[in-house]
Amino acid sequence: MTHRFKIGESVRMASTMSTRTASGHEFKVVRQLPERGGEVQYRIKSAAEAFERVASESALQKA
Repeated sequence: MTHRFKIGESVRMASTMSTRTASGHEFKVVRQLPERGGEVQYRIKSAAEAFERVASESALQKA
């Protein structure tokens, strides 16, 4: 399985009820992670937050 987003690319969280607070933030892809549960994952970071998040590819969209 290949990664759709590249390191350094800007992404947003796809809008859902559980990600509503994060969906307005723009994130940078920090790292591509291996497949988990049949889907690749990413480590992402927002300039507005002090921490990094892990998100599956289906939870992200291009910014």
